[in-house]
Amino acid sequence: MSRVLFAWELGDNFGHVTRDLPIAIALRQMGHEVMLCVKDVGTAQQVLASEGFRFVQAPLVPRSALSILAPVSYAEILITSGYSSTSLLAGLVNGWLTIFGLFKPDTVVINHAPTALLAAKAVGIPTVLTCTGFELPPASDVLPSIVPWEQIPEGRLAAADQTVVSLMNGILRQYGKSPLTRAHDLFAGTKRLMTTFAELDHYGARVEERYIGPVAAMPKAPSVVWPAAEGKRIFAYLRPSTPGLEHLLAALKEQSANALCVIPGVSPATADAFRGQGFTILNHPVSLQVLLPTADLVIASGAGTVSDALLAGVPLLMTPQFVEQALLARRVEAFGAGVHWAPPRTAESAHAIVGRALSTESLRVHAQCFASKYQSCSMEKAVAEIASAILTAATNPHQGQPAQRFA
Repeated sequence: MSRVLFAWELGDNFGHVTRDLPIAIALRQMGHEVMLCVKDVGTAQQVLASEGFRFVQAPLVPRSALSILAPVSYAEILITSGYSSTSLLAGLVNGWLTIFGLFKPDTVVINHAPTALLAAKAVGIPTVLTCTGFELPPASDVLPSIVPWEQIPEGRLAAADQTVVSLMNGILRQYGKSPLTRAHDLFAGTKRLMTTFAELDHYGARVEERYIGPVAAMPKAPSVVWPAAEGKRIFAYLRPSTPGLEHLLAALKEQSANALCVIPGVSPATADAFRGQGFTILNHPVSLQVLLPTADLVIASGAGTVSDALLAGVPLLMTPQFVEQALLARRVEAFGAGVHWAPPRTAESAHAIVGRALSTESLRVHAQCFASKYQSCSMEKAVAEIASAILTAATNPHQGQPAQRFA
């Protein structure tokens, strides 16, 4: 029996926990012991508790130490996440090592958890990386900008890399490990499995990486059916914080479409203002299995729903809120399967983009081409490959010694 720890440190919402869940279930069914260390215990409670998994809080940067810097590279993301001072990073690493010591994992699964990866490197615990493109920066000497629509000085990118490399090497030296030459070396020596498609890689397709397709499972998400109403069927997964939300909802209502909108946390006032015949608003996630095959358009911004829509051959209207989502939207637009709603997000622009998304037939053609290309893709195959990599890492001497050393 192996002991496997899943580590989630950066990123928000359900996507990270739902990525780990099917792998954790598979490992448990094989008789292995699993625990998860999560950024957000509230989100974890909603996803993991009903499945009977143990989870604990991940070490996080204190709010007082959070930077107001808007990151322009992955290195700057690290700087805003604790890689800004020797003492802060050392404290985070010590937190991870304490968790490792208590659980004694044979393998740590890295789910956007760079400091957990650093800590595992420091003491020689095998790791497996499951990630989207955004969570794994390219293997370049200087990590590239994550805002390609802006002009970022090369010196700023290089300086950020130098800062994080210096701090990481300080940690590694304490444990007698070889220093890193560049920031990307943090990810060297670990098995990497990209839970996305090459077309959806935020940095563009990379021949050196292994793409296995999306992995996600939301337990007990209720199934719903399309309401009995006329008009094109539009499924939307949105957040109350989506800029221009009410303009977008109004534009959908103007279309006289059969719209089903999932908006977790939506205020009753907003829901009541738009809900009506042919316009359903729900405040909880739902199963997409029944809805997507007959949808005419999906409105979303997150990688999970975007992938689900494309695998069903449904075109997309994307409403990015964060840099990661904006990069994903650019990738989908690049192969013609969707459009995105750009600022300024006014009533007029909402009306225009909804009309364009519904009337541009080529969007559906390209979405269906994507679905045809990946019709043999299955989450079950991806989960099996990840589980195999995890168990192989646990017994691979080249990955380092298991964490029983802490006993």
